[in-house]
Amino acid sequence: MRRAIRHVLSVSVGLAVTVAVAQVATTGHLLTVSLLPLYTAVGAMLVAHRDAMRQISSDGATAQKRGAIGGGVGAFTLGFLLQASIPAGVAGFGLMLLGMVLVVGDVSDAE
Repeated sequence: MRRAIRHVLSVSVGLAVTVAVAQVATTGHLLTVSLLPLYTAVGAMLVAHRDAMRQISSDGATAQKRGAIGGGVGAFTLGFLLQASIPAGVAGFGLMLLGMVLVVGDVSDAE
């Protein structure tokens, strides 16, 4: 995908998440603003490494076990973060996605 299209798409994702959270959040405005660069970076890296993400998610039983562990821990933590505040929960989910995309990007670049 062209770099310009990837950047426009990722900024659109960042804006959409930030605006959606800003409409429902009553506190944590600084945290809400920080969602824009977080989800912009996550969106750009997801688009850049989408083939590697698909390949890793279809690696069989080990991938399913990794997914179950990550999903369980992520859901448990996300539930508590959302009870604290909606921007904190969305930021926690974004940071989890960022960590996954960084590792996938690093592994795919090393191959």
